[in-house]
Formats: sequence, C-alpha cells, structure tokens
Amino acid sequence: MGSVKLFFSLLIDSFKAFKKEFPEYLGSYLAMLILNLVACYPFEGMGFEQNSFHEIVLQIIVGIMSLIVIVNVILIEKSKAKNLDKEELMYAAPTYLIYTLYSTLLILAGLFCFVVPGIIIAVLVGMVPLASVLIDNDSVNYFKISYRMARKDAVLVICFGLATLIMELPTFGLDLIPNWKVQLGASFVYSFFDSAVMVILTITSVRVFYHLKRALNDPS
Repeated sequence: MGSVKLFFSLLIDSFKAFKKEFPEYLGSYLAMLILNLVACYPFEGMGFEQNSFHEIVLQIIVGIMSLIVIVNVILIEKSKAKNLDKEELMYAAPTYLIYTLYSTLLILAGLFCFVVPGIIIAVLVGMVPLASVLIDNDSVNYFKISYRMARKDAVLVICFGLATLIMELPTFGLDLIPNWKVQLGASFVYSFFDSAVMVILTITSVRVFYHLKRALNDPS
C-alpha cells in the first residue's frame, strides 16, 4: 500500500474509532473544546490592541494545555495498544512538552537558516515527542528512532505533518475576518469541529508511529 493511501486509511480508521468509542475520548474532546473556546476571546473587541500582552499570554497557556490534552489521547491509545491501564498524565505530559520544545527549537533553527533545512528537520524529528511517550525504554534515543522512521517512510511522516498544517489553515483564515463579532461567531462554531479533528489526528499520529515502529522491527 502506498504511503499516502496508508495515511488516509489510518486516518479513516481513527475517525471510526473516535465515533465508536466516543465516551472514551469525551473528556479529551471537551477539554480541547473548552481551550478552543477560551482562545476565541475577542481581545480587540474588548478594547485591547492586536497581539496584546494579555492575548499572547493566553495563547501560550492554551497552547501548553492543548499539548497536555494531546498527551492524554496518546496515553489512551497506548493503553489500548498494549492492553494495559492508562498511565498517569502527570508523568507523561512533562516529557512530551520538553521533547516538543526540543524539536520545535531544532525546526526553528533550520528555518532560520533556510526554509528547506527547516522542513527536512521537521520531517526527521516529527516522531520525537510521540516516541518520548510511547516508548518506555529510557535508554532509547528518541531523535534517533524518529530519524530512522523518517528514513523508512518519509512520505507517511510528511502526510501527517501536512494534515496537521491544513487543519490550522481555517484558524488563520478566521483571524483575517475584519469584524470581530463575525470572527467570534465563526470561531465559536469552528471550535466544535476543530476539537474533534485534533483528537482524531492525535489518534492517527499514534497509529502512524506504531506502524513505523513495526516496519523497523524495533523492540523498544
């Protein structure tokens, strides 16, 4: 099966799992929805300047909390894959956040030099945060296994990255709406869809990771 076709197959399976086992994902969905709704707060409509300090702080907090919700979904998938009880979020979340920061800094460094190196680095380190949660062996180099996965099937990793970027495009588009009341209403409605897509893409990311891990015959 081609990499693109495989990705869409995993995406569809993830969507079906989300629908079938919705009660299991309900908490994560509601948490993501609340965060998205909080992010809709109309700072400009309330008299604040665009990109004010308060807005930036809120966006940072929402971003961090969203990553924690993502970790919760990852742990749900991990428990199902290993047929074990779900691990504690308080132990996995800090590790995921740290490795997300490491990966982001590397990508930004590549983009600062030239665009192409940044894209290449993004593909090579794309699985690092997932590896930090899904692999229990502390002796494993998460960057090395992410690199091996990208070498094994770069197209599959790119497909996941593109899907994540495409999901963010409507949000950027909503920010361009000049009327803050219309923007608020549109963002409010879109939050319900966006929250579901985020959970589904996270489920897909775990399935992509495990597929690549099996392809590498990695025992970790």
